[in-house]
Amino acid sequence: MAACPSPPMSPPANPTDEDELDFTREPAAPAPARTPAQAAEARAEAKTGTPQLEKSGFYVSIARRSPLMVPPRNGEKDSLLVVEDDPDLAQLVIDIFMTAGFEMHWASNKTEINQQMNRRPGVDLVLMDIVLPDANGLEVLQRIRMHPKLAKLPVIMMTGRSSAEDVAAGLVAGADGYVSKPFQMSGLVKAVQQVLGLK
Repeated sequence: MAACPSPPMSPPANPTDEDELDFTREPAAPAPARTPAQAAEARAEAKTGTPQLEKSGFYVSIARRSPLMVPPRNGEKDSLLVVEDDPDLAQLVIDIFMTAGFEMHWASNKTEINQQMNRRPGVDLVLMDIVLPDANGLEVLQRIRMHPKLAKLPVIMMTGRSSAEDVAAGLVAGADGYVSKPFQMSGLVKAVQQVLGLK
């Protein structure tokens, strides 16, 4: 098994202050709250989706399916960022998606998330764990949603938390999909394909 792709040791290509994300600092302003209607819709979606999650090993909201294919930012192939602190699981996910033709990147903490999110060209989708050694994946998702250029970046939560309340929290925070651990790899690949509008 090949080693996980390591994050770059220095920040890439001079992003402007407006572009740069820094998850090691507190945000200047709180994330915009979802409207009560959006929150209610996410909770209802989580309630109906959780039995599917338990039965099939993954959960993807049909409402989050992209109607059009999302073009790769690098112009060649879709690039995914796996945010996961378990290197064995990260490697497994990376191997599966590389075999499926994706370009892969990996981050396991705030510093590495900073380095990967500030790469140019950016990633096309993030697979986000919730429990990280120095961060909460839902808070990282909220920071992404606050950023003017990354607000629409597809994010799928990839986590061991699978109750209806957990799924609702992820969807309310702006996740495009929610996949539980342990998951079927075919389900995770299908989730990514749906969110990117590939199939």
